[in-house]
Amino acid sequence: MKTNVASTGPHPSVSPEEADRLARMPDLEQALAFYHRHLAPPTAVDLSVAENVLVYDDSMQKTVFANTSLLPEKNIHYFPPYGTDELRQQVAALLTKAFGREVDAENVFGTAGVASALECLAFALKNNAPGVPAPLEDGDGVLIPAPYWQGFNWSFEQRPKLTCVPVNLPTEGPHAFRLTVDLIRNQYEEHKKQTGRAPRLLVLTNPHNPLGVNYSKSLLEDIYAWALGHRDLHIISDEIYCHSQLDSSTTPFTSAVALDAYSEHPTRIHVVWGFAKDFGLSGFRTGFVVSQNTVVKDAMLGSKDTGAEVRHPMSWFTPFDSLKHHVIGAVLSASADGPGSDLYTTVAMKTYRSLLSKSFAEVKDSLRRNGIKHLHHDGDNAAQFFWLDLRDYLDLPVPPAPADTMPLPLTAPGLDIREEGLFNYFRRQPTEVSLLPGGVMHSPAPGFFRLCYTARQPGEVSEAIDRVGTALALLRPRAQPS
Repeated sequence: MKTNVASTGPHPSVSPEEADRLARMPDLEQALAFYHRHLAPPTAVDLSVAENVLVYDDSMQKTVFANTSLLPEKNIHYFPPYGTDELRQQVAALLTKAFGREVDAENVFGTAGVASALECLAFALKNNAPGVPAPLEDGDGVLIPAPYWQGFNWSFEQRPKLTCVPVNLPTEGPHAFRLTVDLIRNQYEEHKKQTGRAPRLLVLTNPHNPLGVNYSKSLLEDIYAWALGHRDLHIISDEIYCHSQLDSSTTPFTSAVALDAYSEHPTRIHVVWGFAKDFGLSGFRTGFVVSQNTVVKDAMLGSKDTGAEVRHPMSWFTPFDSLKHHVIGAVLSASADGPGSDLYTTVAMKTYRSLLSKSFAEVKDSLRRNGIKHLHHDGDNAAQFFWLDLRDYLDLPVPPAPADTMPLPLTAPGLDIREEGLFNYFRRQPTEVSLLPGGVMHSPAPGFFRLCYTARQPGEVSEAIDRVGTALALLRPRAQPS
């Protein structure tokens, strides 16, 4: 059942211009972020957006930004759009620690966010360059385990003109939402059969968004071995949540660059990472491509005049600008406890793990106390998310919105109307909590919602969950007297 969200809200003061701006935001997560930042009452809580306030509130403000000068004169001038050598070396050192294998700064390229990094990779792999047997073409398939972050559609489809192909995870049984090689293989063959064209990209998010799980090294090696057996298939590993690890996780994070497959096929495996999630700097739009592929590197740096078409650097159109250099440079250069001490980034990520684990435990207890089902197995990582299972409420009648409630044009094409009803119900008074409907993230079945437990401090998240729990309790059928 498909519809567009015309969600209700308590804001009679929204101007026609503001309503029009919301209507032009087809990404519901971004529209909700705008609404809560600029239009919603202060009592409303947005747990739909993938943001992280834990690190900033705990240490970044007082350790980094309180000691950062206003914009120096040098930062009003042009900088290399892919990052200075110094910054690329600093990022390579950070990622070497995170990924467990040395990352060469020559293979690191800055962009204006991970979405831009993904788009740059897609365009780069479409280049018809010497030594490239089969560049990507318009319409080529991109395999992505579903549910998945809806931004992949914008990054791969809107301008590169590729086609996202969901690999639907099972939603029932003991293997619910578990990825296997067979699921990917079967969807590869099915897409090839239906279109006559084999998929050309496989995209894995590790840790996963919205499930939060780490993929085991053995599973990754099996998947990569199968994928790289197809000589025209490239792999992109989105590792933007790599530092978001729970103390209780028994499956450690394994980066693509730490795999045996990477040693054997380094030019067909590409990694993206950024500061938006682990470090909570989502508004700065800072992302990085890590690739050893010559065509990708030429696309990011700009091609040389070799007789072929000369191309300007892809990063020119989505630059790691001078303001990003100033802010991210301060984060990367700061010492945790003054000159000579460990880098702030090293200490902050160790502390972040404890903050994340504490927040997770508190929020999980709130969900349990309110009887809200969620998908999480002991020993699994969760990154920054809970994947709520509210299927039991899909067919229960939701009270209509008050007659004087103003509709807000928040658009989410393809959303199940029952899921839409729950989404709107939570957003109304007195609950006033936004959760991201699973349909937005291509969930194979309706009734799932993503809750980002790092978007607010744990006490605020728990209070919001209590409000959602109260709202759900009002929907549950009441036992009839005997």
